[in-house]
Amino acid sequence: MSEPESPSAEILASIQSPDGSRFEVRRVVLPIGTSTGWHYHDGWQTGFLLRGAISHTTEDQSAVFGIATPLVEQPGIVHIAHSTGDEEAELLFLSHIPAGSEAAVPCSAPNENAPAATSQAGASSIAVPLGKPVFAQALRYTAMYGPKPFPEALLIYLDNGSYKILSPGEEHYGSYVSATEIAADAPPRHVSFLSWPSDDWDRNVASHTLAFNVDTGAYIQTLVLPGDPVPHAQAGYAMPIDDPTHIDMRASWEQARVTHAEVFERLIAGERRRAAEGA
Repeated sequence: MSEPESPSAEILASIQSPDGSRFEVRRVVLPIGTSTGWHYHDGWQTGFLLRGAISHTTEDQSAVFGIATPLVEQPGIVHIAHSTGDEEAELLFLSHIPAGSEAAVPCSAPNENAPAATSQAGASSIAVPLGKPVFAQALRYTAMYGPKPFPEALLIYLDNGSYKILSPGEEHYGSYVSATEIAADAPPRHVSFLSWPSDDWDRNVASHTLAFNVDTGAYIQTLVLPGDPVPHAQAGYAMPIDDPTHIDMRASWEQARVTHAEVFERLIAGERRRAAEGA
């Protein structure tokens, strides 16, 4: 029986600075199911995921990174990355390594009794498995929330009650509860969403409730934010994405917009037609 593969790193370029520090470009490969181990960096590091999928965990938070999403790591922050996809994860890093230090300094988990990425009581972060896409919608807003004026979005429903949403200015995950079954032949009617803490909402959460008219595709959306007593109303039109099981969960908004351009253009055409009829 062959030995399981281990993570590997390859230095592609190295530049020495007069102060003794150096800059390195490294290619890191994490085979399926492996991790970097807990470590920190004495200098700044920026990485990009080229393929595969990773979860990145610190003492305070855990995040899933998509392809080509910048992964900026500050000096001294203890963290770990896990390869969570169906293929090995490949990353490209640019690192500033102070004199006398290494590219990565191994260390213990922030809390040995309740390590991150577990569900133990008192853990500072948890890893939540994502389900498989069962339904997806292209959204075109006709009324928007002022601080987030993004007219289009892609909403992906997963089979374990989690979701992902992409827009020109958002990319986050959360949980949803639907009043009816959701399937390819059963579009949603009334769904409540609660985002997971993310940068989209200042490391906090947001609650959205969407009510759909399945005949016209119109929807009304109500946004509730923590500590804000006034709900915010949004509205628009939605169209289903064909064959949601083949949606690329790693795609950025720009990639998803190109892939599903036909559906979004149909929404835009409908908006223009309603405007002309109203005139």
